[in-house]
Amino acid sequence: MICAYAQKLSINGTESPTDVGRVLNLFSGIAHWQGYQDSLVLLRYLYSLRYEVQVKVIKVMASKLPEVIENTARCRQVVGILEGEQVLAVDCEGVSLGVDGPLTLVQVGNYSGEVYLFDILKNKDLLGRGRLGTLLESGNIVKVMQSCSNDSAAFYHQFNLTLKNVFDTQCANLLIQEHKGRRLAPPLKLAVICEEYGGKGFSTELKDGIKTEWMKMTGDIWAKRPMTEEMILYAAGDVTAIVPEVYENQKRYLEDNNLLAKFEERVEEEIFYYIDHSFKQKRRDRVDANVKEIIRNIDATYSSNASIIDFNEDGDEYRALKRIHFREAADVSVLIDRLKTELVRKDFIDLSEKLEQEGEDFVLMRSKVHLFDYEKHPDKLIADTAKIVNRKLNDIALKDVRTKYDMQSKLVFLSQIEKEALRSMRPSGFDDPDFPQVTLHLYWLLMEEDLQKKFDEFKETQRSFKMGEGYYKKMKFYIARRTRVPESLKRKARMFKNELDRTFGRDVVPSGNAGV
Repeated sequence: MICAYAQKLSINGTESPTDVGRVLNLFSGIAHWQGYQDSLVLLRYLYSLRYEVQVKVIKVMASKLPEVIENTARCRQVVGILEGEQVLAVDCEGVSLGVDGPLTLVQVGNYSGEVYLFDILKNKDLLGRGRLGTLLESGNIVKVMQSCSNDSAAFYHQFNLTLKNVFDTQCANLLIQEHKGRRLAPPLKLAVICEEYGGKGFSTELKDGIKTEWMKMTGDIWAKRPMTEEMILYAAGDVTAIVPEVYENQKRYLEDNNLLAKFEERVEEEIFYYIDHSFKQKRRDRVDANVKEIIRNIDATYSSNASIIDFNEDGDEYRALKRIHFREAADVSVLIDRLKTELVRKDFIDLSEKLEQEGEDFVLMRSKVHLFDYEKHPDKLIADTAKIVNRKLNDIALKDVRTKYDMQSKLVFLSQIEKEALRSMRPSGFDDPDFPQVTLHLYWLLMEEDLQKKFDEFKETQRSFKMGEGYYKKMKFYIARRTRVPESLKRKARMFKNELDRTFGRDVVPSGNAGV
């Protein structure tokens, strides 16, 4: 229908490449949101049209965008409608969304493809008097979500809400893969989940564009208002993708194979992952046990001449070798130690090549804490490469910080890897001219936050509190008379050290043995 309509249009004019790209992104998002199975075919067709024709096609398709709700009374009306559903799809957006990262938008969709966007940034009371929170905590309505742990953490820690009756499509996927024989099944992106379980056609162009913007240009994009059409379509697309097909196909498999009880345990684990540490530990113990078993099997079944190239990179054995720490690998056997070393070398070669190709455009997706360990690897080549790679990643992250944030940006907007990069800085004071103003400002805010967390930990643990010698020296640096650190940080550090001196003795590094 869309193609037929476009063929009837006859408009002359010139194209703007920038506008064409934006229109194609919008088209991709609308096709995804409205569930066109042939969205990629339509996208290719749209490329062949003149820009003005593309615009008219988009306007036809986007004549009814999802409703964005800001008003409390309207929210109650919509929640009343949604309470009549048995199954809803739910997703959230925010800035570094999680325990501290602010939740700014909640998307809810039904089986009919209707989507409502609840603007929590504009009106937090939508979750309270607007009764959206009641819907999320309802045990009578199934909420279909994808990897809900960060969403759950935000609801709990920021709004005192606990998700109930969740069907998590990632948890379902992992359990199904385990039932089919996998022991370390990888989590899948939403687009792959849809493809694997018969979901709607899923075009990733819009998602990739929005994701690149918040990773490289606008760190607080989900705290920007008004939202662009692209943002609205991005947000709506994630909920229409998983109902009804993905949900029903996964649920059928779980029911047919008597997996629902175990599935409910896994979903509970996902909901409470960042709420109750015991659930995180439970998952870690289960995965670590699988890793150890796989490593033992490798050691028992492979010859001493085996090489890392003998393993399927998508397989459980390869994933187990990636997960085991290099020191643990050395304790298992010569074979496992060598395979781990080969894998680490290969990973660093691949990462170095990617950094070389992409330069400052490289997108930092995850924490690099594990990479610091490799700077102490007994293999000199690995250790030296790790130092070079970490420096490059820090440089990219710090450039991203300068680009994405300003003097009004909050620390909660920063990703973990950006905070790690800030901690690598060594400014001489709050006015060090060698560092950009924004970066320096965020650095000192982070130093004060880190110190406060240490102080809070001490108040909770008292005589069993421990502090590394390196951090103790840093705290003394803050206190020193001539150091140019923010006055609030200096005061806090002095207060903290006085408390430590009273507990452990003057200038004694806390070791957790006071009074023993």
